[in-house]
Amino acid sequence: MAIYRFESPSQVDAINFVRTEKGGMRGYMQATPNTTPEQLNTIIEYLREKKLEAIPFMLNHHPTLEVRGFKKENTLVKMLTEGEFIEGKPSIEKTPEDNLTVWQKLRKRTLEATGWTYAVGDYGFFTYGMKEADHLVMAGAVSYFLGTLALVFYGRNDQSDLQVHDMAKDLEQFLAKEKVQIPEGTALHKVAQGKDQTLLQSLNEFGKRYPSEMFNSVTALAGVFVAASAYRNKIRFKPTPGMDATAIREMIQEGWMDFGLGTITAASGTLATLVKEKKPDPDDPPAKGTDWVWQKVQEHPLAISGAGYMAATMCHAGSTVKAYREAKRVGDAHRLASVPRRALFVGMALISELLLMVSSKGHGDGVTSDDSVDKSVYAMAAELITKQPPEHREWHIQHIAGFLQQPTVMAEAYTTVEKTLREQVHKMEKNPWAAADGTKPQAVPVQPAPQPVPQTQPHQPRTTSLPTSTVQAATLSAQPAAISPTPA
Repeated sequence: MAIYRFESPSQVDAINFVRTEKGGMRGYMQATPNTTPEQLNTIIEYLREKKLEAIPFMLNHHPTLEVRGFKKENTLVKMLTEGEFIEGKPSIEKTPEDNLTVWQKLRKRTLEATGWTYAVGDYGFFTYGMKEADHLVMAGAVSYFLGTLALVFYGRNDQSDLQVHDMAKDLEQFLAKEKVQIPEGTALHKVAQGKDQTLLQSLNEFGKRYPSEMFNSVTALAGVFVAASAYRNKIRFKPTPGMDATAIREMIQEGWMDFGLGTITAASGTLATLVKEKKPDPDDPPAKGTDWVWQKVQEHPLAISGAGYMAATMCHAGSTVKAYREAKRVGDAHRLASVPRRALFVGMALISELLLMVSSKGHGDGVTSDDSVDKSVYAMAAELITKQPPEHREWHIQHIAGFLQQPTVMAEAYTTVEKTLREQVHKMEKNPWAAADGTKPQAVPVQPAPQPVPQTQPHQPRTTSLPTSTVQAATLSAQPAAISPTPA
């Protein structure tokens, strides 16, 4: 994107604008060296009043304030100008991210591209149904198109803001159960609060969260319509006078192929809708047999459904070839006219299904739309920990790491999360934005000292997805903590 630099007497020295993989905009603000904590706090409160999210953040070892919730660079610049935090015209330095190749851009929006290619195929399928005067096929085409709209409008929508809010809320609830006092001025508390929404905004949020589920559910419905049409109008059809045995046989075979199109489409759409995408848990032992198969299905539900849709499309390709040959044999100009439309549907569907196979839902257990989500959560957690008395920070690092490492949250190894969080806490202590609100360290209930784990004790995989809180460690400083479920 770009780096905006401002001259004195601006309180903001620079803003590094970054766009996420799904198109979300982020601004990372650096304060001028002489800006006071009170002035920094005023900036934070001002941005939050404007319904933006402000999170103290370390970007490339530089202390910054991450700002979320705006769509264009000029929007944030205009807000800060109106608040008299920046003055003058900024100098703008373009960053390498502005020079993406066509392939890099496509990889960032495969779901959206899937929608556009499906839209062309849907047109072919609908006009085929009109030519054949088949209302069930037309209903199927409309269902296909409704799913396509979900991908076109929401396939590239940024889910990261929603996911940061969800994880902040879950972490806050976990800490509340642990009786940890969360200062109201922290980013964790502010982000977890969320925003009031109208009904229209709630519906829009639903679309942002579940574009793939909307697409696959109505596509499954389209499969039902197509299967019903094939069974009624081809498999169980009544031969017209003058049809020979070959024509009857070809029609029935074509019907069974279209029935395969419908049933496989319905099954694939249902699977993709119901199966929750899940990131593998690095602390679990390698899966084997059917468990391994199920793990792969959960890892890549859209790849599985895309392969299913492709098999269904090949069924329709076969029936299209049969329809063409039979229409040519008997000289049926009416049926011949519908073949190009069916071929258009087949060709565009195959392209769409290839794109779908390399796509992700962007949400699920341990699944996020991009890596900015985890980074923001680490930053919020680190800021919170720096607000705690020094003698209690180790307890908080271990407990919060124990929560974040779960398969339903970040799905990372505990040692990885604990190390990353500890590093972020160390960096956050030097971030002036984190100290801007003047919050004093909060007193917390005295926690039981972690009990040592013998070095010979093997790691036991987690058997629950419930929040964990009992921390066992060899020492607070030397050996990594192992997490076990809280006793009932």
